[in-house]
Amino acid sequence: MMWLVLLIVQPLLIKTGRTQLHRTIGKVSWVLGPLIIIFLFLIGRGAYVRAVGKFPEHDLLVPMVLDIRGFISFAIFWALAMIYRKDSSSHMRYRIATGILAVGPGIGRGLINSFDVSFGNALTITDLIALAIVGFLLGNDIYRKKNYKPFLVVFIVLLIGALLWQVRDSAAWQSFARSYAAMFY
Repeated sequence: MMWLVLLIVQPLLIKTGRTQLHRTIGKVSWVLGPLIIIFLFLIGRGAYVRAVGKFPEHDLLVPMVLDIRGFISFAIFWALAMIYRKDSSSHMRYRIATGILAVGPGIGRGLINSFDVSFGNALTITDLIALAIVGFLLGNDIYRKKNYKPFLVVFIVLLIGALLWQVRDSAAWQSFARSYAAMFY
């Protein structure tokens, strides 16, 4: 929640001319970002460890797509936002990307609970929504001749994550996930 609060407060500080306060509060990102990455990894690891022995191996390896792509996507967007912190155009776009990652879980739960959509289909739909949002932002930047490269990177990262979700049952994913679990879990 602190991250989402920062995503709202930080642009408001810029808009109201409080750039120094924006920079001061932004230093929290240097601690909070890595903590989020670590916790996202630990949440995925914990879910896997708790499920070992209770479910078939295939069922343990499939949801690892979500855990891995979640923390890696966040790590990429956070790192790029920090690297480009002096380039406000890129910095802002990568920060927006970290917020877009939060859209999927909420919409997905809504689809599952309110419309009885299966978990797999809900994830596919939320991936398409995220890609549509970023695609719109990318198209808007291209049309307005703005800095489109950050949203192009975001689109590619999200597209790779969406494709990984689609191949979650494949032998290639199962093999990778098995190796990943042996190495990191």
